[in-house]
Amino acid sequence: MTEADISRPRVVMVVNNGIVNDARVLKSAHTMARAGAEVVVLGVAPPGRRRDDATSGGAHFTRLPVVPARAPSMGYARWAATRRLGRLGRATRWRRSLPVTRSYAKAFVPELRRLVPDVVHVHDVHLLGAVHEAFAGAPGGPAVVYDAHEYVASLAVSGARTQRAVDGWAALEGEFIREADRVVTVSPGIAERIRLDHGLATTPAVVYNAPLVWPIPRASRHLRAEAGVTTDQRLVVYSGALSAARGLETVVRALPRLPSIVLAVVAVPYPHPMAGALLELAGDLGAGERLRFVPPVPSHEVPAYLSTADVAVSPIIGTSVSYDMALPNKLFEFLHAGLPVVTSDIAAMSAFVREHRLGEVFRQGDPASCGDALRRVLASPPAPAPAALREEFSWQGQEAALVEVYRRLQERVPSLAALRTPTAPWSEEDLLLEFA
Repeated sequence: MTEADISRPRVVMVVNNGIVNDARVLKSAHTMARAGAEVVVLGVAPPGRRRDDATSGGAHFTRLPVVPARAPSMGYARWAATRRLGRLGRATRWRRSLPVTRSYAKAFVPELRRLVPDVVHVHDVHLLGAVHEAFAGAPGGPAVVYDAHEYVASLAVSGARTQRAVDGWAALEGEFIREADRVVTVSPGIAERIRLDHGLATTPAVVYNAPLVWPIPRASRHLRAEAGVTTDQRLVVYSGALSAARGLETVVRALPRLPSIVLAVVAVPYPHPMAGALLELAGDLGAGERLRFVPPVPSHEVPAYLSTADVAVSPIIGTSVSYDMALPNKLFEFLHAGLPVVTSDIAAMSAFVREHRLGEVFRQGDPASCGDALRRVLASPPAPAPAALREEFSWQGQEAALVEVYRRLQERVPSLAALRTPTAPWSEEDLLLEFA
């Protein structure tokens, strides 16, 4: 049998969000389409919205209705009642404690069966149960790739994510992870911990959350201009998700020690619900004018957008093992922005910064230590990261690892043997995803 005789493999990716802002999902979908697969991504429509579809970069994207709109309706009343009932009983009985999993199954199972995939790529834990239900007991079912974006068993508890929810998701993962044909994750530490926790025969493959690199990096907006930074001020930037565990309060409390510094915060959503409290804190400290929240740019523009800052800061508080083992997307975005990095002493990220001499490390949650580290880097910035390091930790540098995950499944799905690591340059237009 020649490669020409092998049909194009169909890959269906599933994710529990609206897709548009999930850089890892978008890049994974485009990589597999570029490698030669037919790719469909199933996500979740905004609350109360109908199914919507879009295409981008050779992949098809569909968002399915899962959550009803918050409104005085029978649908929402049933949804709310089910969630309340889910709080009864043990958290580890996830079918009851996480009633949203039934909503996922109701939306995703029929679509998965209709598509008849060769491979299902499960992005994070939330859809593992639905994928099992779709194909359990069916002869010749698809191969399953489970992509653990985080260490689920020790996710940080913050906001709507309660310890009860974490325990439920961990129980769901534990029930189905060994059914996956391949497991992928985002750092070596998490890969080894998952192997040990679940007694996996093979250590999960690592595909880093690295950004795309462009021959001529450019952004649609200018960070310094949007932050209103004058020529005599130094700009520190924080970019990424915001929660108490992300530790931004530590940097705000360090501002009085750094009178010439402006702190710009680039976070989704914008405006961010935490902005008011952080601005009030900065005002109480006499630094209210030097904390600026600015709107984000599309994910593929982030490194270029951040590059006009003087230093990047990551103040994560390592209250969870997941955070301590993480090498987050922001770290590699800072690397490609050419910025010195000041990070809290969470294990994996601080070790990376020290090993590659990218900046300074401070005691997590300690404003004085944070201020000292920022002051040292601003006074004596480290040498720029070498090109080889940037290439290794770019998405282009990770594509071969992702394609190899699929090619190792070719005994189950022969058509995967035809996949090839992409060599064609990426196009920014391919990454534009807009739903009606």
